[in-house]
Amino acid sequence: KQWYQRRVRGKVSDKKRILDRLNALIREKESECGVLDAELKELAVSLVERQQIQEACVADLTPAANQRMKDIVARRKLVDLAKSQSQEVAVLRAEVERLRMKTFPALVQNN
Repeated sequence: KQWYQRRVRGKVSDKKRILDRLNALIREKESECGVLDAELKELAVSLVERQQIQEACVADLTPAANQRMKDIVARRKLVDLAKSQSQEVAVLRAEVERLRMKTFPALVQNN
């Protein structure tokens, strides 16, 4: 009977230690949640401010500024297209030169 009581007390003390550790973890997680809640509130305020700035910028665009923005975007696309096409032409010229050297090796010019 005494052995049984010691064993039960030991198990109870083990469970109390586990409970204490879990309570400590709970307090730690609640603290972390508090920090994250504060950070979330700051980010929400920052987001609202950025949205207001964005809306103000969009509202300030006149039709002329809108057209200019579209023109800039279109020009950028055209410039990118021209670059890609010039790269393609360079690759094709190198291929033509390679085939020319393969077909007529005696006509290769040394500079």
